[in-house]
Amino acid sequence: MQNPSFSMNEPPPHKQLRHTDSVQRIRQKRLEQAILVVLIALVALTPFNLAESKITVVPTLLFSILSLITALMLLRKGYAQSAATLTLIVMFVCTAQAMWGGVGLRSSALIGFPVALLFAMIMLGQRAFYLALAAMLGYMAILLWATNNGWRTGLEDSTDYRWLVDYGIILSAASFIIRVLAADLLALLDALHVQMDAATRSRLQAEHLANHDNLTGLPNRRMAEHYFNELWTLSQQEHAGVGLVFVDVDNFKTFNDSHGHDLGDELLRHLGNTISGQLRKSDRLVRIAGDEFLILLSGISKGKDVELILDKVRSAVARPVTIHSETVIPALSMGISLAPEHGENFRELVTMADHAMYQAKAAGRNQYQFFRPKQLK
Repeated sequence: MQNPSFSMNEPPPHKQLRHTDSVQRIRQKRLEQAILVVLIALVALTPFNLAESKITVVPTLLFSILSLITALMLLRKGYAQSAATLTLIVMFVCTAQAMWGGVGLRSSALIGFPVALLFAMIMLGQRAFYLALAAMLGYMAILLWATNNGWRTGLEDSTDYRWLVDYGIILSAASFIIRVLAADLLALLDALHVQMDAATRSRLQAEHLANHDNLTGLPNRRMAEHYFNELWTLSQQEHAGVGLVFVDVDNFKTFNDSHGHDLGDELLRHLGNTISGQLRKSDRLVRIAGDEFLILLSGISKGKDVELILDKVRSAVARPVTIHSETVIPALSMGISLAPEHGENFRELVTMADHAMYQAKAAGRNQYQFFRPKQLK
């Protein structure tokens, strides 16, 4: 009975929990790194602003530093959501202050907003992303209105190297945050590709197992009709036919009972390889069941074409083979039906070949017989 708590396509619950815990640990580590980097950047900026007696900037820096220290404490106590929210607020306030004290909408500090949005999306989700975006657009409108009405005057001097220090530190901090977050995204994409490759391999393996015999590796009965249709279409284009050969191993049950199933399995594998080695590239060999095989021959114009191939098969199979210290000389009984001579319906052709095979057994085994209509009467 299937466990109702998870589907067959999902990992078991304990694996899901381990994966979730791993993702959470990575997110917390990145959040801590982001807080520390922004904190270091603000601490580095503080002496420059104190030296220039920028009273309007210093309170913002002190508020931001205290807020980030608080966020770090919250994170280490397990309140990651609150820590991320507080960090996002600090990023917004610092960028807004830099734009207010710089040249407004033309300020280089504007690069802080995209970083904050990336941070909000990854650490807090879509809702925080859209709220932050709305706040940024609203602030930019207020900033433009204040500038046009003389409420603020830009202080940035494009020839002053002092601003290179400020924005160089801001850019470095923003670049680090982007790098670590992007690295995680790339790692997740790599992991996704690995999972997709594994899923593809599993699907191909499942398809192979569904369409092939586990013992011999040959296509199974399920594939026989598909191969027939494929060869029949090709043969019609060449104005030729298809031969179906039903193969049964003579006295296999006796051999299997007297020597054991392991030797019987080895014999079947040997026969599968031997028969395949005598066929043309366009022909197909299928294991029907037990000691029964089906050979599909393409491009058959007359019965003689089949005889040439089956004579090679009989000659190769008749060579003595040693299996687990036992030397045996296998023999095959084979029945043949032809399309279109005996019809075009695959299942009917298989039945005809099967009857011809029993006729070969009745005639003394170790031979092949063509289907004759009276065999079905």
